[in-house]
Amino acid sequence: MSFSLETLEYERLLELVSRNAQTPMGEERFADLRPITNRSELEKALACVSETILLNEDKQVSWSFSGLQDPSDAVAILKIKNATLEPNLLLEITRVCNQALFARSLVQPEKEFAPGIWSIVENIPPVLFATIEKINKKILAGGEIDDSASPELAAIRREISNQRTRLTKSLESVMRSAGDAIQDQIVTMRNDRFVIPVKSDFRGKVGGVAHGFSSSGATVFVEPLDAIEANNELQNLKGKEEREVARILFELTESLREQLPAIEAAVDAVAELDFIKAKVEFARRFNAIVPDISDDGSLDLTDARHPLLEENLRAMSEPPASAGGRKDGKKSTDRTPALTGGSGIVPSSFALTRDRSVMIISGANAGGKTVVLKTAGLLSLMAISGLPVPAKAAKIPFYRSVLADIGDHQSLSANLSTFSSHM
Repeated sequence: MSFSLETLEYERLLELVSRNAQTPMGEERFADLRPITNRSELEKALACVSETILLNEDKQVSWSFSGLQDPSDAVAILKIKNATLEPNLLLEITRVCNQALFARSLVQPEKEFAPGIWSIVENIPPVLFATIEKINKKILAGGEIDDSASPELAAIRREISNQRTRLTKSLESVMRSAGDAIQDQIVTMRNDRFVIPVKSDFRGKVGGVAHGFSSSGATVFVEPLDAIEANNELQNLKGKEEREVARILFELTESLREQLPAIEAAVDAVAELDFIKAKVEFARRFNAIVPDISDDGSLDLTDARHPLLEENLRAMSEPPASAGGRKDGKKSTDRTPALTGGSGIVPSSFALTRDRSVMIISGANAGGKTVVLKTAGLLSLMAISGLPVPAKAAKIPFYRSVLADIGDHQSLSANLSTFSSHM
């Protein structure tokens, strides 16, 4: 069906619907979406959309996943034995799991009204919350390890703070003794060591190790001899801090690794819930409905609208941002005067049955015949892909395939002398 999908602009439709996704994982589901070939899977997909609308509108139950990142890289690292996650990757996983657990808690009381949605979240074990809380208590929002992450880390950082204070006071004393040799009475850092700024002309007055010059060359940064041992001790303490932080991160990573199946269930649930919610948001925006899948082969659409045409008309009605009245600066080439009525799209209604399985549509040029054909084709594709369709009522068969041949692109060189012979 690839030619028909292209002809009916199926990919553009998916891009339009995917704009409502809040996560990279949910958006990716639309990139992979194709017409569903298993009827039970299709009915479940459509039922989940209906259930979400019911939860949102009648039960006031809704979920939102804005700000979440795709944790697939972090999950991949968890699958590598003894590999350690960086703090930001640990936080990515905790955020996704936290949102998944929250969604589960929202859906659980309403599971009898939304069995399909409940099946998406029920396999996320609530015990995962304890592991997530443990990580959130030890890693700050910016990715820093909290002092209270372990008693050892707290003690090391207190000693680092005390050592810095002692070292700074010692260097300030040296600067006061050096008098005019000092460029600025400020202790600074060079090569991760505390130094003092000495005027280049007075370099010999302050003994110690030089750690480079200022950009102008007027200042040399000197580590006084008396400060070398104290700087070394500070570096030793920092090494202890790094080792303790690494130990804590490994411990936290291992706690997640033990919960890997639960984490994967949480990530999948967030992606699927975001995917479904994006469909619902599309339905709200385009006044779309969940279609019925007919058993008798009948196609029946009432007040059907082409979503891409409707989106284009909306863009044209907005204040022009650039040439042609479109935000992207492109001029519109759609010829739809008979469909717009000067204000908005004119919907189409039609039906096909097993007994009346062919329809001939006639009319003047630019009268809307092609749009009607494309509306029927695209909405049929949407329905069998588990998407809501812009219409007041819609009954669509479980099509094995949708074939479309629309346009005047036939040629003698391709042995297609007329449209009829091509068909």
